[in-house]
Amino acid sequence: MDSPIGRDLTVLVIAVIAALGVAVVRRWMPRTLRENNEFTGFAYNFAGLVYGVYLAFTVVIVWGHFQAAETTATSEATRLSELWRDAATLPGGDAIQRQLLAYTRSVIRDDWPAMASQHPGSEATSREYENLWRAYYAVQLAPSDAAQTVFFRESLVQLNELGRERRMRVHSGAANIPAMMWGLLIAGGIGMIGLTYLIGTEHAWLQMTVTAFLAGTLAWAVLIVFALADPYSGDVAVKPDAFRGVLQSFEARLEVAPR
Repeated sequence: MDSPIGRDLTVLVIAVIAALGVAVVRRWMPRTLRENNEFTGFAYNFAGLVYGVYLAFTVVIVWGHFQAAETTATSEATRLSELWRDAATLPGGDAIQRQLLAYTRSVIRDDWPAMASQHPGSEATSREYENLWRAYYAVQLAPSDAAQTVFFRESLVQLNELGRERRMRVHSGAANIPAMMWGLLIAGGIGMIGLTYLIGTEHAWLQMTVTAFLAGTLAWAVLIVFALADPYSGDVAVKPDAFRGVLQSFEARLEVAPR
């Protein structure tokens, strides 16, 4: 369902079913519904207001979670670039830079597909992360070089922040929306469509058209919530573009580096 074609087909099917439901109700229900339009309209307006506020609240939750996931990924990628530059001042910096390159490649190649499958990252990337720490453990600072000490300490701070951001990224998963909230979101949409059946109109085509439009709009809104709830899967997802940009930068620097 979390694909453009799947969403379009789902919206179309729901709109058609809702329109056919109007035809069924108008055939079997009394035509005196128009006499109660004032009461039905009041109930519909009140329910629409409550459901609209709730739907907007849910969208804000999932959109905030989606943006937070994107921000975390971008920050992690930026930190890799900072570590690369600091490594150039350290003894054995070439080995650290090669490991930074390997880690970045693994994030794109292994971590992202794993997260798209709702797994907490990839074991391969975890190994590359541990190898990165080992590369820093192997650094032997010159006792009299204060600059190396400063850069090494700052690199360890950045490396710890990198680990924190990676844990946030791989364990963020889907937005934590309770089942009862999902239930209200779906049941409320069905109820809004059902209320349109109780509004009497003179022309059936008008009621069918309005109901189909309403059903399609509500279905589309709920599907957007579903798509944004998991920021790493589906076509509406956080992409590893920031890591790809960093990887291209690393590879370009290696090509121009003196041998």
